[in-house]
Amino acid sequence: MKTFPTSAVWCLGILFISVSLITTGSSEVQVVGSANTVVALIGDDVILPCFLKPNVSAEDMTVEWTGLYLKTRNIHLYLDSRDSNEDQHPSYRGRTSMFNEELKNGNVSLKLTRVTLSDAGSYRCFIPTLKSQVKETTVQLFVGAVSQPVISIDGTKGWGVVLKCESGGWFPEPEMEWLDSSGTILPADGPPERHRDSEGLYAVRRHVTVNQTDINRFTCRVNQLEINHMKETEINVPGEVFIG
Repeated sequence: MKTFPTSAVWCLGILFISVSLITTGSSEVQVVGSANTVVALIGDDVILPCFLKPNVSAEDMTVEWTGLYLKTRNIHLYLDSRDSNEDQHPSYRGRTSMFNEELKNGNVSLKLTRVTLSDAGSYRCFIPTLKSQVKETTVQLFVGAVSQPVISIDGTKGWGVVLKCESGGWFPEPEMEWLDSSGTILPADGPPERHRDSEGLYAVRRHVTVNQTDINRFTCRVNQLEINHMKETEINVPGEVFIG
């Protein structure tokens, strides 16, 4: 009878255990979300991603969406194969829904409509009925706000014309700069003036003195890098406004 060396038996045993662990690990259903922060603007509709991997039906599972604030808020509850939001936080009433037709595919994502600034924060997707070590995931929501800048002529200074740019309703706080027709940044008349209103939104104002050119076209640009949004407004200054 042919026998295997002891070392070979050990190797086969280790290989079998390794394969078993990989197979077991890969078949375990887990809750997964997104590693990236979800970015939305005030008034947008947004989807907070949450899935079961591998894809199995969640139609008969319990799904709890909660907001992780100073005090946990009940955002949305799917229980006994239906939405059950009797204890939902008042600020989310009528604004949350799940994709019920996608539950059979393991999609337990949450749709949040008419996003507000106070919605920003961490959200937990939790499936307590799941027989798994990974029953939850956390999704980060960042909410911003933008608006179009407004340019006006604010007088003259020497041979130049003073232009004023104003833009309110921004979050987070944006940067503002002036550019000429070729896209070159112009030196402004001092630092921007900033103000924050009672709703937490920022307004910014900045002046620049420009001299007459062949085109007399100037641009005010407002930029917010955190939410990757930029707004621009152009003005064509009539030649007769400049003091000849």
